[in-house]
Amino acid sequence: MELDALLDLADLSIEAALVLCCATTAATPVRTELASDLAPRVRSWDRVVDIAKRHAVLPLVHRYLKLECPTVVPGEGLAKLRTQWQLIILYNRHLTAELVRLMGLLKAAGVPAVTFKGPVLAAMAYGSIELRQFSDLDILVRQTDLPRVAEILTAERYLSPHTRREGLATGYFQEYEDAFAGPDGLGAVDVHWNLTPRSFRFAPDEEGLWRRAHEVDLGFGKVTAIAPDDLLLYICVHATKHGWVTLGSICDVAETVRARPEIDLMGILDEATALGSRRMFLTGICLAHELAGAPIPADLVTIARGDRAARALAERVAGQLFSGATQGRADFDPWAVPIRSIEGARARMRYIVRRMLAPTMGDYELIPLPAALFPLYWVIRPFRMAVQYGPRLVRGSSNSSNA
Repeated sequence: MELDALLDLADLSIEAALVLCCATTAATPVRTELASDLAPRVRSWDRVVDIAKRHAVLPLVHRYLKLECPTVVPGEGLAKLRTQWQLIILYNRHLTAELVRLMGLLKAAGVPAVTFKGPVLAAMAYGSIELRQFSDLDILVRQTDLPRVAEILTAERYLSPHTRREGLATGYFQEYEDAFAGPDGLGAVDVHWNLTPRSFRFAPDEEGLWRRAHEVDLGFGKVTAIAPDDLLLYICVHATKHGWVTLGSICDVAETVRARPEIDLMGILDEATALGSRRMFLTGICLAHELAGAPIPADLVTIARGDRAARALAERVAGQLFSGATQGRADFDPWAVPIRSIEGARARMRYIVRRMLAPTMGDYELIPLPAALFPLYWVIRPFRMAVQYGPRLVRGSSNSSNA
């Protein structure tokens, strides 16, 4: 069975196994046979909906069952999936139209901008904004343009949580994005000036990304977007940073490869190796190939399977994907995947130190210091972290000792 390579389907609930089986745009006889066997045995279609939504693959699951197994899925099950899919479509259309509008405003103001993830990933990898769940918009701008971008978004009734925006402009703090909440709580715009934080700089170089950006037609209009090769490596790095906690991230890798047969996977591997993200890329390739059926060339599959660290990470991710980890483990386990994905003890230690101790805008907004005294934040932050996370660590330690 093609899905048994990284995990044993017998260890999953019927509902989770069905979601995993149907999370793809490419039907296969093996998946259809399995889905046809699982669907009539589902105990709770509400649980199928919950798992699919939580893993950001509900549109894929709905599409697969509707097209490939319509006679074995109870009408109630398809109706529940269809209702949620329709709500997702409405929201996706709203966000997509808003992205086109905002990118148009930035262009009219002379502000260069590139968008990634969200609608452009849906269009480029899935072929439709109706087949991928996304909750916000991501735009990359030059750091020097941040004040102008904030001015434009504020005029459009978007609100940022940062009360002292001058701190962002210094570039001293960990932040690499500014999250603007949309009017009436409908959506959000994450304005990036870097793809990843300084503690996790393993993604494509931003300058090269700007040069390779191209236009994508979203139906509502055209926008400038990240190139497919850059997008694929970014997806792997971004998902690693967050611990590969959703099946949707794995499907993003698989569908990007499936939609772009001309993509230079070996060239991306070379770039990832130079950037220190080789293990992250190979883990993503392994997960996408063996859980989502990505059409990966045999030579790259051999490389991914032969990398013991990447293979071990893929097995760990697959084993925990539907595990429902305990609260204590859920709080801190996302650290484990990025730490193990970083190659080299020195780079790993640098990541840990910067993630724990590097100053953030939260430190600045709590105690606004003049630029000359910014180094003091390296002393202030440990105390702030102890106050914020100390009780949780104590509770986690207590729970572990009582287990």
